[in-house]
Amino acid sequence: MNEPTDNVATYVSTKRVLAGRITEVVPYGCYVEGVDGASVLREFPPNMTARYTPAPGDWWIVYPDGYQSLSPAAAFEDGYLILGIGEVAATGPTAP
Repeated sequence: MNEPTDNVATYVSTKRVLAGRITEVVPYGCYVEGVDGASVLREFPPNMTARYTPAPGDWWIVYPDGYQSLSPAAAFEDGYLILGIGEVAATGPTAP
């Protein structure tokens, strides 16, 4: 039987991302809780929900290259720890 875990290695992720918890989902986007507690509307880029439809409690993620994705709460919370707030925390400090 061909299982998704057959013949693959295990990896640990070390990505730095910007992320916010989804508080409400609307047909064209979702509201994401900011660090100040206010929810901000984020519109879905084309095809963002083709593979996964988010629910309140899930996470909106922005990678350093600008790519945006959605993550179920359990998967995100199991794989990420908060480092800080804002772009510097996501990309790391610039070397002197």
